[in-house]
Amino acid sequence: MRPSLLLLLAVLGGCVSGYYRRDSLNEPVPPAALEALEPGRDTLATCLAALGAPLRVLEYRVAPDRTAGMALVWFWRDTAGWGFDVSAPIDDRSADVFEFDLADTELPGCVLWFGPDLVLERWRQGMVGELLPGRVRPSPAVDG
Repeated sequence: MRPSLLLLLAVLGGCVSGYYRRDSLNEPVPPAALEALEPGRDTLATCLAALGAPLRVLEYRVAPDRTAGMALVWFWRDTAGWGFDVSAPIDDRSADVFEFDLADTELPGCVLWFGPDLVLERWRQGMVGELLPGRVRPSPAVDG
């Protein structure tokens, strides 16, 4: 069966409800505060004073001697949009629910990269998923 026909059958035998949703998460980093940062000059301390505490801290560029830099991540969301739910009975005891949300789910944010000396190397602003590499396993702890 075609998906549109299945959806029509579900709507005829079920319940459809629409909604408007507004969702806000964290405060955005002011663009002027980011633009004032200078790679090679600003340190971890001056960046934290300008931007506040990050939401994530990631290990970055681990050297053979186990020294590493770090990447600090800030992200936020302020979305609004329409959506709808369709609920259709499958049998006497259960129903299947389909939800479609038109609000954006990608999170904007910024990332600052620091070397082992804790001096800012670079920063970028955009969608966090595009700024960070894929997930990697953290380096092992070293005893003694």
